[in-house]
Amino acid sequence: MKVVFVSTMLPSGHYSQYLSGGLSSVTDIELIVYCDKNKENLSIRGCGRIKAVWSKSPAYILQILCELRKDAPDVVHVQHEINMYGGVLTAALFPVLVLALRASGYRVIVTVHAAVFLNQIDKEFVALFHRDSLWMRPGFLKAFFLYVYKSISLFSDRIVVHTNLKKDILVSDYGVNPSIVNVIPISIPVRPAKSVIKRNYFFYFGYMVRRKGLGYALQGFKKFIENNPMANHTLVLAGGVIGGQEKAFEEIVSIVADNGLQDKVIIKGFVDEAELETLYREAEAVLIPAKVSMGSSGPLFHAVSYGKCVVASKIGHFLEDIKHLETGILTENDKWSEALQFVVDNPHRVAQIENNVREKASGRTPSIIALQHFNVYQAVSSPAD
Repeated sequence: MKVVFVSTMLPSGHYSQYLSGGLSSVTDIELIVYCDKNKENLSIRGCGRIKAVWSKSPAYILQILCELRKDAPDVVHVQHEINMYGGVLTAALFPVLVLALRASGYRVIVTVHAAVFLNQIDKEFVALFHRDSLWMRPGFLKAFFLYVYKSISLFSDRIVVHTNLKKDILVSDYGVNPSIVNVIPISIPVRPAKSVIKRNYFFYFGYMVRRKGLGYALQGFKKFIENNPMANHTLVLAGGVIGGQEKAFEEIVSIVADNGLQDKVIIKGFVDEAELETLYREAEAVLIPAKVSMGSSGPLFHAVSYGKCVVASKIGHFLEDIKHLETGILTENDKWSEALQFVVDNPHRVAQIENNVREKASGRTPSIIALQHFNVYQAVSSPAD
């Protein structure tokens, strides 16, 4: 079976690298990856045949269609995120891509990575992404999401989501037929366990954006420091800034300064893979705060791949992805200091959580998750379908 997989692939550790790596190991799949025209993509190995096909512009639709005529796949598997293919216009055109694929005779599977209940979309939600926008309003955003997700469902053979909650959202609020939605968890790469000496810091890795709720974790960390003046803990933040949300990063820096945490919070920005591994392995715990949960967290499964105990906000998809005190720690956003205190006071409990996390990861390796996708590919490509 020839499969074309359409997605961005960078940075290193991107979920599409994990999944395509698993798919490339399936004997019955000939995998071709259509990624964006970043030349660094061509250095990726072990993820099928990489082709830098499309640009982050409205031209991406024609670029993908033209390349498909050369490869003639049995299945086209497209990853969908609102900003994956460019800005607002490219996001609005995504259903056109799916329609064009179906009209051209291809079997189409779309993985939907993010969606929210419509009643969550209010002025506060909009401000998380477009605080300074004069035209972005809740009513417009609701209509836009309805158009995008309903259209995807009408033009796709199957939709893949990572949680049952995501399926419920698509079915209840966007009118998606539940029979076409397959729930397949995100893949977790296998990383060998290593014996390391933990250091006195908590670690955050991810984009510096408003929806991540870093302010909650910072306020909680400040209270934790005040309650433990001799603990000598720090908080390390690593990750980049999304274009157009630079002000969100400035707000995070201001929170650090306003709370007198300059000597306790280390902001690293982007880090290479070797440093990232060290930061994960030596951290006392990994923190993943959030104001809103739009889908399964990439940083969560990145941390799980290192066998780390994660402290996450008690909202949305985290409630399905984490079993409290068994595969992580869930906290209300006004109780981050208590959660950090629990980590420090209960090292044996944290160690047990880490053992449970490694067991969880062993059942969600890229090869295991790839086989689940292969079953979906077979279902849509069979003559009887």
